[in-house]
Parts: sequence; structure tokens; C-alpha cells
Amino acid sequence: MPPQVLPIERSAPPTIALVANTAWNLWNFRRGIIEALLAEGHRVILLAPDGPARAALEATGAQFIALQRLRRSGLNPLQDLALTRELAQHYRREGVAAVLHYTIKPVIFGSIAARRNGVRSINTLTGLGYTFLAGGATAWIVRHLYRWALRGSTRVFFHNPDDRDLFLQAGLVTGEQAGVVPGSGVRVADFPLVPYAQAAAGHFLFVGRLLADKGIREYVAAARLVRRERPDLVFDVLGPLDGENPTGISAAELEGWIGEGVIRYAGATTDVRPHLARAAVVVLPSYREGCPRVLLEAGATGRALIGADVAGVREVVLPGVNGWLVPARDAAALAAACLAAADPAADLPGLGVRSRELVLSVFAEERVIAHYREALA
Repeated sequence: MPPQVLPIERSAPPTIALVANTAWNLWNFRRGIIEALLAEGHRVILLAPDGPARAALEATGAQFIALQRLRRSGLNPLQDLALTRELAQHYRREGVAAVLHYTIKPVIFGSIAARRNGVRSINTLTGLGYTFLAGGATAWIVRHLYRWALRGSTRVFFHNPDDRDLFLQAGLVTGEQAGVVPGSGVRVADFPLVPYAQAAAGHFLFVGRLLADKGIREYVAAARLVRRERPDLVFDVLGPLDGENPTGISAAELEGWIGEGVIRYAGATTDVRPHLARAAVVVLPSYREGCPRVLLEAGATGRALIGADVAGVREVVLPGVNGWLVPARDAAALAAACLAAADPAADLPGLGVRSRELVLSVFAEERVIAHYREALA
């Protein structure tokens, strides 16, 4: 029988913990909720492996604890048991009343640790990930781990309704637990509207890790098709290689594309805003997303969007409103959409304005924070 969940003490703001698989994740995606909780007087504990973002996180006034047992990839029973014990120890020692878990391993093993210690657990599945979707024995194990771990969660948030419905249909969560939040949100003030006069005409931009699942190969194939007809159009790629991911593009393949001249590679960056400002259209032909932050940032900047008609993307790209949706894994359809966007008759400024309006009305950071405030109440 699981231990009784401890009620949150109302006489003083309780200690809240946030857990993710990298310090960068907490800084880049959770800063708004961290600052909101601190402003309300909560003591905030941040748990993740040590990283360069630690100093910035501690500067907010939150306490950072470096996790020693968390590994992003792989399932190792002994290692994951050690992670569960490490998290449980921190929850007890720090007097945590409620914890927000993000990313796969913190959600699974953090939830188990929280349940064993009577700590309220609010989980967010920002995307289902390669391991969950690929099938096979590992996917079967992960699904059963989710079912076991999430049964004691106060709330389980998803970034799109497709992911929520998949978990409901599989019996991994209950209807009372499951909810949808509009992604990680965007701090709109950090992404002001940039007039299209500052964009480079015919400039397409892909932003993301260079993974097959992000549709990077389809983007390159579409660029080849388009440039046969319109060699004046430019296809840029911005983002890092990720050799740890099973679908990661190799450096040799990337060098081949660059040498061919089909794309221009801008490397990785800590500030995407200048690149978004120069783009005429931002493209994400991903196979599946939670809620793609790059499209939200591009929309806030006021850019037209092209995306694959898949979970997570179709909530952000509305055909005829702010861009074009195409079938996933279809380079020819993607090329046709790029040519349509490059047509002088395309009203890119109008599409861009509506992109920003959508972000302001649905995906602004404060709207996301409101969901967590309600769950913690």
C-alpha cells in the first residue's frame, strides 16, 4: 500500500523541487516557472546533472543540487535504482512537498521516489521520444515503467492532445491525472516582432538537433528539388549534431550536404533570434513533437511557418492562417510548400503577424505557468 501523500502546509509556501536531465533544460525551458515560484515565496530546489547553466540558475535564488546518478540515455537497472534512491534522499533531506519532473528518466524514477516519500508529483511529458515510439523490447519496458511510475502522480501534463490520448488509450494514466499544457511557453518579450523588411527574401531556415526524426533529411531533399527550379532560394540549417541519439546525422553526411551546396550550415548557437529575424520562412518537417519551441519562437518573431502534419506541430502551424502543413517524410510535398512560400503572391507578412497572434493568445509563458500554479494549489 503506497504511503499517504502529505498535504501541502498552507501556513508558509512549501518547498518545491524541479528535476530535469540537464541544467540547460531547466534554464532554457523552466526559468519562468522557477522565477514565478520564487516570487511567491517558495523555496525552490533544482536537481539535474551539473552543467554550464548552473550559475545562471543559482543566480535566480533557487538552490541547485547536482545529480550524480542521472544518465540521459540507456536503461541500466542498477544505475536507475541508484538514481531513484538519490532523488528520494534529496526529497527527504530538503523537505520537498511537491516536485515537478521533466524529461523521461526524472519523470519515471523521480515519480517512484516521490511516491515512496509521500511527495506530490506533477509530471510533464514534453515529447514521447525515440525510445517510446521505436517499438521493440525497450519500448515495451518503458511503457510498463511509465504505467508503474505514474500511478501515484497528482497530475501528468502533455504538450499536445495526441500524446495525452495515446497514454490514455494505453492505460498509462487516468483521465483525472492527464492534462495538456501549451508547451514550455515563450517569454514573448524576449522575441519581439521583427518586420519582414528585415528578413532575407527566399531564405528558409531549419532549427534543431540534426536528427533524422526532426526531418532534416527531408529538408535537404526538398532543398535539392526546389533549387533545381529556383536556384536563388537559400536553405539554412542551424543546430548541433547529436551523436548520442540513435537517429543522429553523422558529421560526414552533414559535410556532404555542405559540399554539395544544397544547404548552408550555421552551426549551433545560444541565441537563435538573429537567425529567426533573417529567415523568410522557418521549416520543421519533424516526424513527431511535443510542442516545438523553435516554431513558437519563430511565430513570436512574426515568421511564416512550414511543418509536418504530425502531433505537436499541427497545434502551432495552421494551414492558411500562419503557414503550410505537409505530410511527414514527404520531401516532394515539402518542396511544393517551399515553392508556394517563395511565390510573390504569398502573403508572408500577414502569415507572420498571425503566427505572433497565435503565440500571444495560446503559447505565452504566463499561460503555461498558470497550469502549474493550478496543479500546485
